[in-house]
Amino acid sequence: MRSPKAELVLFSLAGVAGFLVDAGIVWVFTRAGVDPLTAQAVAFTVAVTVTWLLNRRFTFAHRASPHWLREWLHYVAANSIGAAVNNGVYVLLVLSMALFSREPVLAVAAGSLAGLVFNFTASRAWVFRPH
Repeated sequence: MRSPKAELVLFSLAGVAGFLVDAGIVWVFTRAGVDPLTAQAVAFTVAVTVTWLLNRRFTFAHRASPHWLREWLHYVAANSIGAAVNNGVYVLLVLSMALFSREPVLAVAAGSLAGLVFNFTASRAWVFRPH
């Protein structure tokens, strides 16, 4: 069994892989003429599946459920809420604090951190909970 710290590191690495998949698909699709919203919808679906597979195989392998479809659906739901947390923190900071409106990349970082914490906690407690 891994420590929570080790799980967080592996979860974060899976998140980096997911970001690269997400950004890569958006880049390829938009260059091919697909509108950005459709490109992101496809990219999110693929990226969240990639991160689920990585987390299922490496981060939470000892907690993976034999009911993989239910697990995947819970993971997608949790990460969708996490995306809302990420974007909500970004919007809140940019609209409410001058520093973040002048330097929105700081709001991106804060939103990403909030989303990471939410997604990790939800994944550990709800999606990949101990049997």
